[in-house]
Amino acid sequence: MGIVMERSIPEEVKLLLDKYVNGLQEIGVKEKLVGVYLYGSLALGAFHLETSDVDFVTVTTEQVNEVEKVKIRELHKKLYKHDLGKRMDGMYIPLVDVGKQNHEMSPYLYCSDGKTNEGHWDINSVTWWTLKNQGITVCGKQANELSYAVTWDDVVSTMKYNVEQYWSEKVKRPYLFLSTEWVEFAVVTMGRIIYTLETERIISKDEGLQYMMASSKEWEPLLQDVYRMRQKEGMKPSLSRWRRAEMTKQYLLFGIEECKKRWGR
Repeated sequence: MGIVMERSIPEEVKLLLDKYVNGLQEIGVKEKLVGVYLYGSLALGAFHLETSDVDFVTVTTEQVNEVEKVKIRELHKKLYKHDLGKRMDGMYIPLVDVGKQNHEMSPYLYCSDGKTNEGHWDINSVTWWTLKNQGITVCGKQANELSYAVTWDDVVSTMKYNVEQYWSEKVKRPYLFLSTEWVEFAVVTMGRIIYTLETERIISKDEGLQYMMASSKEWEPLLQDVYRMRQKEGMKPSLSRWRRAEMTKQYLLFGIEECKKRWGR
């Protein structure tokens, strides 16, 4: 089954999605399909073939049954043999739950880091907003025609919770930022949140980092180090590991206060 999409994506991704949709057809799940959709970096125009995840939401007319779950797990094991298949991250959501939050939903099937599990995963208002407004339809009903409503206030509430709960707790554990992965994750995520609140537009992590590099000279050494991490330039960091960890903590505290100013307007 050939896939025709309204926006251009890398040919390698298209071939993977062809295999995925054909696989769903072969195991009989296609009869339940409402559609397969892409969000994340692909939808935001920031996909890196070597590193980015293929973020998807597969919507079905009803919850997949136990037999179908076994077949879906096997399908992802087959796809995992391919490099891009290892980076397929997504969820199987019944139509009745589209637009809902995790706490409102029964456990669902999701794929992350090459493993298929059942529970709750990457569902929030940012996910639904991106899907509704910028999502790419792989097959089925168009993403913007899915029957659910999500407002910008919902997006802000999600980011507010993320900042005031998740990142405010992480700041209390600064030893985390001795890890290069945690430094990169913290810096690009906070930059993305600040920019999104400023412009009322969901953007990629790369765009958030570029915005911070252009607008905040105070954090330039840290931002430059993170930029090099993401570009895989192999250049020696300008900051020591300990200095970088401390600067990441201070950057997060700065970001938390900046966010509070923006949603307090």
